[in-house]
Amino acid sequence: MIAPAPSYDPWAWLLWGREIAHGTLSTAEGPAFKPLTVAVCTLLAPLGAAAPTIWVILARTGAVLAVVLAFRIGRELGGAATARGAFRGAATLTGIVAAAGVALCGDLVGYSAAGAEPGWTIALALLGFEAWRSGRPRSALACGVACALLRVEAWPFLLAFGLLLWRRRPQDRALLVACAVAVPALWFVPEWLGSGDVLRSGSRARTPNPGQPATEAFPAFAALREAGALLLFPLWLGALFAPRAARPLLFAGLAWIALVAVMAQAGFSGEPRYSLPGGALVAIAGAAGLAALAGRWRESGARSAPATRSWQGAVVPVAAVALLLVAAAPKLADLPDLRRDQAYQRGLAADLRHAIVAAGGREAVLACGRPYVGDLRGPLLAYHLDVEKRRVQFVPRPPGAVFRSRLGPDSPVEPVVSSAFTERAREGRWTVLQAC
Repeated sequence: MIAPAPSYDPWAWLLWGREIAHGTLSTAEGPAFKPLTVAVCTLLAPLGAAAPTIWVILARTGAVLAVVLAFRIGRELGGAATARGAFRGAATLTGIVAAAGVALCGDLVGYSAAGAEPGWTIALALLGFEAWRSGRPRSALACGVACALLRVEAWPFLLAFGLLLWRRRPQDRALLVACAVAVPALWFVPEWLGSGDVLRSGSRARTPNPGQPATEAFPAFAALREAGALLLFPLWLGALFAPRAARPLLFAGLAWIALVAVMAQAGFSGEPRYSLPGGALVAIAGAAGLAALAGRWRESGARSAPATRSWQGAVVPVAAVALLLVAAAPKLADLPDLRRDQAYQRGLAADLRHAIVAAGGREAVLACGRPYVGDLRGPLLAYHLDVEKRRVQFVPRPPGAVFRSRLGPDSPVEPVVSSAFTERAREGRWTVLQAC
């Protein structure tokens, strides 16, 4: 079990959710506003100190659901792909490969462990795919809207699906118009109310962190290169042989990745986590492709001698599993580091509560002046001081209270302070200095 500890974005969503629950909202600073995550955090706000832990558990549940759905869809696609030349357990093995491909796609485990949203984005996309295949277009539309309230990259796909329903289901046109109005309104109106700038989230998304594709000479190529590393490499081979039933997932996944690359060229960061949902869809199609390849191999072996047929029917699935294990080994080796980092982040949040008390409590800290903290800890401090994110800054100047810590176990202590500040309290991973 990895200790539940939100990362930068989830702390901001939790802060904004609590503000909305209290009848206020300030989004002037912080990450991009995501309507669905903030809405859920608003519902969690009355739970008080338990809200961060519950949010992280919900985010992890989304990742688990995505993996379960990948298994279910992969099993179905695998059964169809190997119908004529099936080996025993073909469908189940395809489901397992698809589930592993999604679970180990990029850093889905790490993002979900820290309360980020990719797990739910993937799960909702797969639920929508299942709903459409089973003849439930309204359920598929609901899943598409939910995806679009998590990631703007889902907007073109929702638009295309909406146009398809507009032609095929005239009785749903009023519902489609409502969705077309609601999705942008839920993104832009809260930003307008919270910051006065309806495009504030977009501007924030065009401020990439160092080392991201947008900072390179050719951002689109860099984004594609990063996206290519998301999948376990045998699944890219399988994608070349994706059967017809899996091609909607394949094409949607590739289109998602291409969209992220185009956005990177336009100035957005192009981080691989933005391509992660697309990579997960390609992974499932790749698993079905490996099953189809195995079916072709066994079918060709059926015309051979019995001895040849025996080993030829097993060689592809055995080889595929072996390759997947080799490709997965580095990701599995990183899990102890993830556990350590998450335990540190949970301790960092717990120690911060005690540090505020040791410094005299919230009112005393705020009476001293502006609060300061190290990089990427602004929403964390703002949440625990119950102040707007914009009140927390990063370059200490008197008067104020400085909360110094390490961002990670091996990071330097930040922020740097001048001699004007004197130590007020020390608690766990935090040191509080003041110049009132």
